[in-house]
Amino acid sequence: AVVCVHGLSRNRKDFDDLARALAADWRVFAVDMPGRGASAFLDDKSLYGYPLYEQVCAAMIAVTGADEVVWVGTSMGGILGMRLLARPGAPISKLVLNDIGPFIPAEGRRHNQADFGKDPRFASEADGIAHVRKTRSVFGPFDDKDWEKFGRDSLRRLDDGQWTLHYDPGLATGAPITDTDMWELWPGVRVPTLVVWGLESKILNAATVDRMARSGPRAEVFPVSGVGHCPGLTTADQIEAVASFIGR
Repeated sequence: AVVCVHGLSRNRKDFDDLARALAADWRVFAVDMPGRGASAFLDDKSLYGYPLYEQVCAAMIAVTGADEVVWVGTSMGGILGMRLLARPGAPISKLVLNDIGPFIPAEGRRHNQADFGKDPRFASEADGIAHVRKTRSVFGPFDDKDWEKFGRDSLRRLDDGQWTLHYDPGLATGAPITDTDMWELWPGVRVPTLVVWGLESKILNAATVDRMARSGPRAEVFPVSGVGHCPGLTTADQIEAVASFIGR
């Protein structure tokens, strides 16, 4: 089984293309974390965070019925994979980290969260898709068809007919943004690891990738040119890199 977990403001549909490609050989499970996509928006916003997300992930692994799973995590989903593997006996046999590592510079976090938590309204789905394409232009690389899907997957329709983003704006805490150092987790990652790296990423920099390749599980690195945070896992080369790695 393969378990796929999305990034901070994303949802399970980001893995549709990858799941279709893997489905001949794997059972693929993708989850909407609390406050995203089709999962409930919590009344108590203080519950959003890694302790709750780890419980959801543990339950998701149990649902697969597998003794071990391959973990594919984009950004926040990759952090969850590292956090789970830091625990003894984590049932994860391989780890794919999509543009994330044990260190995130504050500048990258500020750039990534520039529009996070805002609650925009769009008169039409097309207006919403245009907004997503503008504010998430570093994703991909996407052609027009990919952008159309990515945009639709990013939106939900409100009862009044307007459109907005498909996550709870209450996810944003307003806490100060600082460097995030999680290197203490890295020695606990004792399974084969692949890093898919957007070469223009502000979240995952070259120094972090180099250290990830030289220490801990000595991660393999698949660089993606012309892309920031995050590679979309939609192109043939990205999908093949993941499929080949987990199929060994």
